[in-house]
Amino acid sequence: MTKIVLQLAAALKHKVQGFGFILLGFSTVSLVAAAPVDKKISYDSPACQISNAWCVGNLPDNSRDYRQNELLLLYDARQSAGFAEDILQRYRLTQKRSDELGAIRTKMLTVGTNGQDPKSLVNTINNKEAKVEANLSSLFFTAAASPDNNSSGSVGYPLGLTGIAQAHQFTKGAGVKIGMVDTPIDILHRSLDNSKVRRVELIPAGDSNNQKHGTAIAGVLIGQNPRIGIAPEASLYAVSAFSSDQKNPNNRSSTAGLVAKAIDLCIQERVDVLNLSFAGKSDPLVNKMIQKAVENNIIVVASAGNGGPQAEPAYPAAFDNVLAVTAVDEQESVFGRANRGAYIDVAAPGVNIFTTSPAGTFDLATGTSMATAHVTGLIALLLSMNKQGVTPHLLEQTAIDLGLQGRDNDYGYGLVNVDRALAALRAAR
Repeated sequence: MTKIVLQLAAALKHKVQGFGFILLGFSTVSLVAAAPVDKKISYDSPACQISNAWCVGNLPDNSRDYRQNELLLLYDARQSAGFAEDILQRYRLTQKRSDELGAIRTKMLTVGTNGQDPKSLVNTINNKEAKVEANLSSLFFTAAASPDNNSSGSVGYPLGLTGIAQAHQFTKGAGVKIGMVDTPIDILHRSLDNSKVRRVELIPAGDSNNQKHGTAIAGVLIGQNPRIGIAPEASLYAVSAFSSDQKNPNNRSSTAGLVAKAIDLCIQERVDVLNLSFAGKSDPLVNKMIQKAVENNIIVVASAGNGGPQAEPAYPAAFDNVLAVTAVDEQESVFGRANRGAYIDVAAPGVNIFTTSPAGTFDLATGTSMATAHVTGLIALLLSMNKQGVTPHLLEQTAIDLGLQGRDNDYGYGLVNVDRALAALRAAR
């Protein structure tokens, strides 16, 4: 297998040399992953053209799909404490964390497998136990791109491209609550009105590097700087579930358990729209929590992923009832490293996005993460005008068609446009 990979990489090398990445200032995703020979490869490596999994953190050997010595146990929250003890002893498991998912009345234990294979254990437990469900501790990674100090572009273009600047004459998102599951944010940043932000930490805030991705997303969502924030008068419920790897600071990840708990908190908080700027593989627990959010009338928006044109669908964006967002640049061209596929719904500005960065600074960022935040903020503007008529379908119907005529796998239904969406809301009254 290694020999085949090397041959393919060599064959593709001439195609990727000079293929520039577009991000100034900071890196906000898992940009390096272990190759089959346990060597780190960069996001811009020719190997990324062979397997998108290596670009978004999921490797064929499964070492980046889920935690290798951990799984989740889910059962009815009304069960006695002794019930869990029996399961732990029967399968030689060690409890690491206990949470309750109130939205689905479920107790969730994060447990160590003590060297046992998690996949085998999940199959065994689910086949033998009627009252407990086992779930892999699946991994998710924030979805933005790698640095390129030679990139340039118009700092203020995103707000003009989708009509945000004009829409701010009528609404800035007042009365809408945005939920965000991401890294911690720099809540003291001068462009984030902390009277409108509530930060809930499932993981410690950590240093400024740990706060980069979340701070960038929060800036696009509610930033007070007139060149940055889409919905500056909305409130933000920011749940910290992602953290950086000490050995590889550019790798920011979370597990299915933490993501599920974060979504549950957003449901309990009754947010109006939920921003999920991360990507991974399909996970049944996360899917269940997203479905519960939708049932509670929360609009869920997620990143299409940065794995490239040949990438497999990225989750949670590819789940049903989730608005999957890809990124375009100032010229309305699709971001070269964005995922493609039938699950892509809409496009938004995501290349060279001027936004907030920790320690009171500002930077440019690129990736489907940024486009996702743009769409979430746009939805907040619409919800502030009419909470009853706003649906993902509205954004699809009113998008500006790009690429092939009609819906396509690059742009989905096209570039979101707040003017057209507001006009459709008024007409529907």
